[in-house]
Parts: sequence; C-alpha cells; structure tokens
Amino acid sequence: MIKAERLEVKLGPLHVVRGVTLEVGDGEVAALVGPNGAGKTSTLRAIMGLYPHGGSVLLDGRDISGLKAYERARLGIGFSPEDGGLFPSLTVKENLLLPMKSLRLPEERLEVVYGLFPMVKELLGRKAYTLSGGQRKIVSLARAILVGRRALLLDEIFEGVSPKFADDIKKAVTDYVKGEGVSLLLAESSTQYIAGFYHRIYKIERGAVLEHQ
Repeated sequence: MIKAERLEVKLGPLHVVRGVTLEVGDGEVAALVGPNGAGKTSTLRAIMGLYPHGGSVLLDGRDISGLKAYERARLGIGFSPEDGGLFPSLTVKENLLLPMKSLRLPEERLEVVYGLFPMVKELLGRKAYTLSGGQRKIVSLARAILVGRRALLLDEIFEGVSPKFADDIKKAVTDYVKGEGVSLLLAESSTQYIAGFYHRIYKIERGAVLEHQ
C-alpha cells in the first residue's frame, strides 16, 4: 500500500499541493483526476521524492518522507513522468538498463517487462527519439514497471495515445497490478480512457482533493 497524508508542496511562492490525503491498496488502481494545473503532477512528484514536501508518504506502513527519490525507487516505487522521461539519444535497451544498473535490479525484471509488452523487445535497438508517441509511453511505462515492484506512479500515461495503445496499456497494467499486488496511482486530466479501470478516484483542483469515490 502507498499512502499520502496531508501532503503539502510549495514551488517558490506557489502553494501547488494543499493537504492532499490519498491511499492505494495492494493490487488496486486509484486515479487522481483534474484539469491541467490542478496539482496532479506535483502530487506524484512529491510522492516519488522529486519535490520537497510537507506531510507524510508511507509505503506498506513505513514512513518514507525523509527518503530521496532514488531511495524510494530502491524500495520499489516506479514513476513514469508525463513526458516519458526517456533519454532521446539512447536506445530503448539503454534506457531500460539505466535503472537496472543503478538500482541493481535482477535480470528477471526485464523478462517481466517483455512478457507484458512484447513490442518493447522489438524496439530495443531503436533510439528513443525515433519512437512514436505511443511507443514512448509504453517504453516509459515498461521502465517504471522494472522499478515498481511495490507501487507505480503514472503521470498522464494515456495522453495522446491511440485507442489501441490505450487498450494495450490497460491490459498489461491490469495483469501486472493484479498478479504482483502492486499499488497503482495514475494522474489523468479526464476519465476518457480509464472508465472502469480504477477502483477509486480522487478529484483534485487547485491543489486540493475535492472529492473521493
């Protein structure tokens, strides 16, 4: 389980996350939905440890608020940023191997990813800048899954992808989350592609969660 309690984020003079509390159980999918500028990305980045924050972040009951991003990744939290976060001049394989080496992950993690996304294996030799938008999203998601043995944070993973890619992503993620008992928190601007995909939804606006279902 991953949980945020009374999360606060300030970026310079801007108070971008205001007392956000949310949780995602093992094997669950939770959606954080709101318009652009609502605080979705800042919430995910704070949970990942990429932004300094007030309040608490807990993973499986352990308070990890004082840990840096790489330390949270080491505990099994994977993050796919809105822009994919791939290194354009590196091949797909090199992009995947970076977290594998830095976090000393077992080779078996690559086989997990190839099983979920056979396409990724076919793209290994391609430079990231040559990929289509949908391919970049899937490679970014694959890299997050390599790291995310306990939790996944996915920022706008469905933005700009075709319905086919969206269906491929949902099927693979559902199989992984259910099979491994991973907690998944995804941020989206709308429920267009995720209706029926999540177990709970948090609606955020101006940095605060206004509704939880």
